[in-house]
Order: sequence, then C-alpha cells, then structure tokens
Amino acid sequence: MRLLDPSDFGLVALAAAFTNTVDALSVLGVQDALMREPNPDRDMYDSAFGIGILRGLGTAAIIAACAWPVASFFNEPRLSVVLLALAAGTLLSAFENIGTVNFRRHMTFQKEFHLQVFGRVVGVVATIAMAWIWQNYWALVVGQLATRVVRLGQSYVMSAYRPRFTIRAWRSLIGFSLWTWAVVMVLQIRNRADSFIIGREMTTADLAAFTVGQEIGSLPVTEMIEPLHRTLFSAFVLLHHDDTNPRDTYLNVVEAGFLLILPVGVGISLIADPLVHLMLGERWLTTIPVVQLLAVASTISIFGTVSDAVNAAAGNLRVNFQLYAISAAIRVPLLLWLVSSDGLWGAAVALTLSAVADQALFVGVTMRRMRIGLGQFVARLWRPTLACGAMVAALWAAGMAWTATPVVATLAMGGDMLARSGLGALAYSAALTLLWFAAGRPDGAERYLLGMAGKVLRCGRASA
Repeated sequence: MRLLDPSDFGLVALAAAFTNTVDALSVLGVQDALMREPNPDRDMYDSAFGIGILRGLGTAAIIAACAWPVASFFNEPRLSVVLLALAAGTLLSAFENIGTVNFRRHMTFQKEFHLQVFGRVVGVVATIAMAWIWQNYWALVVGQLATRVVRLGQSYVMSAYRPRFTIRAWRSLIGFSLWTWAVVMVLQIRNRADSFIIGREMTTADLAAFTVGQEIGSLPVTEMIEPLHRTLFSAFVLLHHDDTNPRDTYLNVVEAGFLLILPVGVGISLIADPLVHLMLGERWLTTIPVVQLLAVASTISIFGTVSDAVNAAAGNLRVNFQLYAISAAIRVPLLLWLVSSDGLWGAAVALTLSAVADQALFVGVTMRRMRIGLGQFVARLWRPTLACGAMVAALWAAGMAWTATPVVATLAMGGDMLARSGLGALAYSAALTLLWFAAGRPDGAERYLLGMAGKVLRCGRASA
C-alpha cells in the first residue's frame, strides 16, 4: 500500500466491485447442490463443470461489453481496460476442476485450506513485486490474475478427477441452485452498494480509503468467519443427512467462534492507529476511523454466518433470501443517506447499523426455529463479552485504547502496536480464565480450547 497511490487502489476496487457483482449475479450454486446430494454421479459432476464454463463465458462477455459504458458512468477512462483484464480472469476461473468439491464433501479441509490460501499468497507476492517495479494500479490487477491462474492449476494438481463438458444432469442441480442464485443476487445488492454509492458520490481516493479500511476492519470475517462457513456447511449437511438435530452444534460453534473472534475484532479497532501508520503510511490515515468502527461491527458476523450455514445445509435457502432481502432494504437507504451527509464515516456507520439489524434477524429466526431460549443463548456469550470489556479497560488505563501512536519511526510504531496487542491478549486471556473458574469451569469453548492447547503441548514435547 505504501508503494501505490490511494486513487490506484480505488480504481481497481471499483473495477473489482463491478466484476464481482456481474459474476455473482450468474452464480447458480452447483457446488452446493453437489454437496447436498447424497450420491452424485459423474454426470452431475460433469454437468456442474459444463454449467460453470457456460456461466464464465457469459459473465466475461457481459463484463467486456460493459467496460466502456461503466468507465463513462464513473467518469474514469482507465476503468475500461482494467475491466477487460478482470473479465479474462473471470473466464479463467470458469475452467477450475469441479473435483475439488470433494474436499468439502469428504471433510478433507487441509486440502481445502491449501486451495484457498496458496493462490492468495502468490497473488500478494506478485502484487508487491509489480508494485515495486511499476508503482501503479496494474500491480493490483496482476495480483488478482495471478491468484486465479494459480488456483486453476492447483485444482487439477490436487484433484485426480478429470471433468468432461456436458450439461445432461442440469435438472438435478438447478432446483437448489435457483435459490442459491437468488440469495447471491440480493447479497450483491447489499454488499456492493457501498462501493457504487461512494464511487459515484466521492472520488476514487475516497473509495480506496473506505475499501482498505473495510478490508482491515473485516479481517475477522474474511480470515476466520468466511472459511468457517465453508466448513460448517459441510458439517451441517452431514447432520442433515443423519437426521441429527443441529441445535447443540449451533450453540457450541457460536460460543467458540464468538470467544475467538470478539477479541480479534475489538483488538484491531483498539490498535487501528499504529496499524494503519505501519502498514499503509501517511496517505491512508482517513481509513483509521473506518477500521475502528467496522472491526468492532465485524465481530457479530459469527451469528449470521452460523445461522446461514444451518439454513443452507437444510435446504432452507428461501429463509436466507428473505433475511438478506430485508438486510439490503435496510443497508442501501442508510448508505444513500449517510454517505451524502457524513462521507466515509457515514458509510461506516451505515454498515454498522445494518450489521446489527442483520444479526438480530438471523439470530431471532434461528432461535425460534430451533427453540433456543434467550437465556440459553446469552449463557454462551457473557464470559467472552466481560473478558473483552476487561481487555478494553486495561488498554484504556494504559492510554493505548483508540489513541494515536506517539512515535513516528517505523520500528517504534511496530513496537507500539505489539505492546498494545500483547497487553490486550494478556488481559483478555486472564479475565476469561478467571470468569470460567468463577462459573465453576463448565463445559464449553474454554474447556475445548484448553484441551486443544494440551494436545499441542504434548505433541511438542513428544517431537522434542
């Protein structure tokens, strides 16, 4: 980020927002349909592959055809060429090996993890290398294309399945897929509204500042919650096939996820100032308040994520569609109102308010469907909440909570960020442990995590 101008990042962010929106509007969810099918045959796999290719061709053609009109709409001539490059990347992704869906079907999440992460790492390295050489927005485009190329190659190296083009079994996939498409469509309206509204009302530099701030603030979501959703969908599908009530699993996952994600999100918010100074530099300081607000808001996403996975695994996509439609109807007007009146801060407030409404909707519906009482739900969350409060109090007392970094040297800024992070982690862990003992050491996330830590220590001693 230090090598690129905010307007460069804003340009690519705008292009990516449009590309991802068009791409998502043609998603048919054939992989999820395969996941829910107890015994899919080869025709179903190959038809999913064929549908994916047709979808990719159509999506790439639409993006390419819209490149110049979109550039004119946003008054950004450079946007057209960037959109053409991203259209090529979309076409490449259409040829990924459908056999990788078996990683989730067979619960081999190590392979799924490598598939998701390795390409992103290569893309980041390519972006940094090209940024050093070119120092313009093409570094970001090359990074995105590199990620797609690597993932395409990985899909054939990691899976022995070799797909053939056909759409013979499309009828077996399309029923579930239509509801998946509807959910994705309304999600795109909700999730991309901020980019289009800010991109239209403000400058590309403003859009870049908000996008980067949102990405940093949403790290708990992108790095922890979204991968968890893929795993949970697979697990809940198995429970559905076995006719097992997912109620206890739902509560256990919410408890463990909240315990881990809450301190991360609040912690990012607390150290936002030294974090932005260190990672991005002086040109990106307008992102700090965005990070501070959205990092806290991101922590509650665990509730909707787990609820979404439960509904999708049971085939209740109509419920998800209705909830996301209500969410979009809340978020878009809020963005239109608050962006025009308060700029980037208004956009962050709009996303925060709509996130609270989202999670309340999902939790309320899921609790009613599973017959979970409010007391049962709160009992799983009060210890992490109080422990996080203790973390904030400790940093506040030390003058490190939501304060500007008092140093300017890069090494000193890194030390300041590490000091805040270390104090926060220590305060949270100590408070959580004391609260767990005070509650009589009940079964729950704390006991599970302590057991996992014990296993890691025993393995370490054995290997030594």
